[in-house]
Amino acid sequence: NDNWNAAATVNYRPGKSHTHLFTAHLLFNAFRRSNTSLLLPQRVEDPIDKVTRKGVAGFSYRLMPSEKWNATVFAKHYSLYVGGPMATTSNADDYARTNRRLNAFGYGAAGTYFIMPGLQAKLSYEKAYRLPTIDEMFGDEDLEMGDIGIEPENSHNVNFNLSYSDKFGSHGVYVEGGVVYRDTRDYIQRNIVDLSGGKVAATYINYGKVLTKGYNITVRYTLDKWLSVGGNFTDMKVIDNMKSAVGSSVPNLGYGEEMPNLPSLFADFDASFYWHGLFGKGNLLTLTYDGRYVREFSYYSAKIGANKGDYMVPDQLSHDITLSYSIGDGRYNVSLECRNITDERLYDNFSLQKAGRAFYAKVRVRLGNR
Repeated sequence: NDNWNAAATVNYRPGKSHTHLFTAHLLFNAFRRSNTSLLLPQRVEDPIDKVTRKGVAGFSYRLMPSEKWNATVFAKHYSLYVGGPMATTSNADDYARTNRRLNAFGYGAAGTYFIMPGLQAKLSYEKAYRLPTIDEMFGDEDLEMGDIGIEPENSHNVNFNLSYSDKFGSHGVYVEGGVVYRDTRDYIQRNIVDLSGGKVAATYINYGKVLTKGYNITVRYTLDKWLSVGGNFTDMKVIDNMKSAVGSSVPNLGYGEEMPNLPSLFADFDASFYWHGLFGKGNLLTLTYDGRYVREFSYYSAKIGANKGDYMVPDQLSHDITLSYSIGDGRYNVSLECRNITDERLYDNFSLQKAGRAFYAKVRVRLGNR
């Protein structure tokens, strides 16, 4: 794999005023994959490389008349070029180079307003596109089967947030809550398909219409430079919004149900303790606890089938502990970490079990001055 990335940003403020800000931004990615088989006595190279070139060009204008409120409008142009092999026979024993070009135009607006000191409201809307990833288009040459013809996702996104932050002497408090509404078309869904010889693999399709509605809450408390405790809670339901089955007029049995293989309720929480100046000035000892909870979810449609309970990823609760020591204002650093310290059974999507308890150690030295 050869992967190239580039980004450029230009900001312009007319005159000496900070009221107006114009921004131009460019992201570019170029990818090329060539395969060689070493299983045969002689090296065999695939005659057709897989190539993608992605570009996103954006332009925005921001109005900042006061510290109390500001507003932004923006536009984005998406471009995608894909080239690679596509089967010309049903047996996939002959391939020809196929090229595709896609262009899309997105736009949006966002604004923020301080209702009172520390209390901020934020509202945004975007007509957004998500270009397919390399694995979604080309797979991983092993267990992931890509689709060179997959279309970008496009959606109407609305977000509204309220946040409050304040300090009371040595105590600090931050609270944020937000709601999300997303109407998605050409939703890219990952499915499992049966292959010959009893093997299975993942593949990607454009499902159609999907509706996302939910909310999230963030809370954090700090005590001077010694303690930080907080967490996030998310309830995000991704709903099947297709009245008819994909590619037909047959009623969709999963209409209105949650999309399979996606957790809808999850939370993470953490606590960090800091000891400054331990065994010397500029030294810092940090003890961090991280926890994560994921509520059970079905990896097939929960409405279809009599034994739907057999296709559930169970509740998951895991705990991590990290101890790190920094010497000389961060010049020397040592950290010890234990992930999943209670050795819980943890699962990925499609109920694939993750590794159990694991230990890590890391040493980092900064050379030269800052």
